[in-house]
Amino acid sequence: MKMRTIKKAIGMRAVLGSIVLAAGIFLSACGAEAKGVARAGSFSAKEAAECAMGSMKTLDLERFNACTDNYIQTEYNWLGAPVRSEYRMFNELLQPGIKFGKARSKYEFHQELYEKMLENLAWEVKSVEEDGNQAKITMEITNIDMNGVMGAYEMDILENMLAGEGSGLGQMLKDFSQIFDEKGGLIAIINEYDKSKTCTFEVTATAYSEDGAWILHLDEDLLSACMGNINAEEYSEEMQQQIKELERMQDEKLDEWEEQFSEGVEKWADGLFGE
Repeated sequence: MKMRTIKKAIGMRAVLGSIVLAAGIFLSACGAEAKGVARAGSFSAKEAAECAMGSMKTLDLERFNACTDNYIQTEYNWLGAPVRSEYRMFNELLQPGIKFGKARSKYEFHQELYEKMLENLAWEVKSVEEDGNQAKITMEITNIDMNGVMGAYEMDILENMLAGEGSGLGQMLKDFSQIFDEKGGLIAIINEYDKSKTCTFEVTATAYSEDGAWILHLDEDLLSACMGNINAEEYSEEMQQQIKELERMQDEKLDEWEEQFSEGVEKWADGLFGE
């Protein structure tokens, strides 16, 4: 089985995306209006933007929810107790009971992961255009290149496959299972990644005034810029070339492994059925 067949069947980037999606890191912005969240009054649309960006970086989620439309809805059981909430961002940190019991370790991991992803977040409000209860806010946002981080993680997996025993597929599955492990997973890759490799986007966000408070709308472009372009469809050209070379080497390893495996099967069959 060639590497190109494996990638078609498994889809490494798709697998990475699915794993990270399960962690709640990929972003989902929709148009539903927030309801049931206490709002902090802000004197201007610019203050709402500064509130959102500052509280995002420090993970002050109560304040973040107050000056954005992050909250979407909450589901309750028949007793009226909240069982699940839905947010545009930080969803896994804001679930009912997530800080207690068996869920606490999951919460602590995601807390640390977001801290790593946001510690280099920087922004500058370039302009604000208020028109009644609507506003357009243009910001320049810079953060660590999380798309590059994910590419580095994929290359790390391919390199481990090349160094692994046999076909290397067992090592790949082991690496996937450890993506959320502090020592060998995504946090470790972020720690090792060159922090000078950043990405900068100019984003025009929207805000609206509701009950005397300005609320920043969290759309996909804004969240993607804040999270270092993690949702990008492709890696950089340089990284794509490096990955292609690793895939070529893995193809050669699989060819050699298949040949050795076939020879082993033939010898086993000859020993079993031969005269």
